[in-house]
Amino acid sequence: MALGLFGWTVALLAGQGLVNGLLYPVVDAHDYQHSWGGPTLVGAWLVHAAGAVALGVAALLVLRGVAAVDRANEQSLSGGRRRWWPVPLSAVLAVGAVLLAGAWLHQV
Repeated sequence: MALGLFGWTVALLAGQGLVNGLLYPVVDAHDYQHSWGGPTLVGAWLVHAAGAVALGVAALLVLRGVAAVDRANEQSLSGGRRRWWPVPLSAVLAVGAVLLAGAWLHQV
């Protein structure tokens, strides 16, 4: 459950970042003079879109790592090779999910 919570948190935050970055002119229509990539709309859009794509790639790599931890948990629970690191890492990821969700809620 902890890995699922962390995975959903990462996926939802990355999804929001992708939408906000790729649709920057629609989402955040204001003065582009002081925006990242400004002073033009095209520059601001390109910088925010590049950041969004980088965030999406990073989120996919994190989710791939979460899947690897889940496989290690499954193997150790099904009687396979027991490893010491999946359970503590799952607890750390659960705390990370709570902290990420709390930070996002305070930002909104």
